[in-house]
Amino acid sequence: MTEIVRIAASEGVVPLNAALARDGVCVVAGALTPEQLRGLNADPDPVIASNSPESRNPNHPTMEVFYGSRTIRFDGIPYKSPTFVEFLSESPALDVCDYFLKPNCPDYLLNTSQLIQIGPGEAAQRLHRDENAWPMLRSDSPHVSVMVMLALSEFTRENGATQVVLGSHVWDRDRIPEPSEITYAEMDAGDSLFWLGGTLHGGGANTTENQSRRGLGYGFVVGWMRTAENLFLTVPIEKVREMPTRVQELLGYKPLFGLGVVNVGSSMALLE
Repeated sequence: MTEIVRIAASEGVVPLNAALARDGVCVVAGALTPEQLRGLNADPDPVIASNSPESRNPNHPTMEVFYGSRTIRFDGIPYKSPTFVEFLSESPALDVCDYFLKPNCPDYLLNTSQLIQIGPGEAAQRLHRDENAWPMLRSDSPHVSVMVMLALSEFTRENGATQVVLGSHVWDRDRIPEPSEITYAEMDAGDSLFWLGGTLHGGGANTTENQSRRGLGYGFVVGWMRTAENLFLTVPIEKVREMPTRVQELLGYKPLFGLGVVNVGSSMALLE
């Protein structure tokens, strides 16, 4: 089993980008301040309390299995967490996206943001690539997405640490990993896991009796792709009007030349 490269947040984006280019994955230790960690846990607590693993509307039976039977999962985090909005506007993930995505697009969008709490007894999620959402992509396609998982609690192999396959972002899409090629992203609360959209990964099995693994996954996609999450509906426009300009742009209100216009003009005007 190959180990995931781990860097300190203080080392900056250069070693992070290098690890991602080579391995498709990297752990950043100490990505969150104690205040951010507290806020990102506290903000969604009321929503978690009112949700259950059954609180979903799956669009296909296979998606219900994919999301898990003992996992609480919901999106719309910019609406549900002021701490996330503040964090997002200064997130080092934007520097990573500038490096990997900007060469392939005028700008990128927030693709999705999900609170994922894997409960005891949950099975392992099937390994997948986030870029599977766009099946025309191949292993030699330009980079179109970057993902991040913030560890809001400790991630251990026993409680469902994310499974990743190093180097799989450059594999042929039909190659199946051997068990020995699967690594577990064990992290302390406040660490983060970065991966490219072509990297095989999946939530791990939670084999504990009383531990839940809580993470906040968010990611970005080139601006000419349709996002996984319909952020125009999950984040009310009244809330968007209160957010920093860069976050408004990431939520899709910035036109990219002829894409995303309103009345043949800038949709940012709707926020004024």
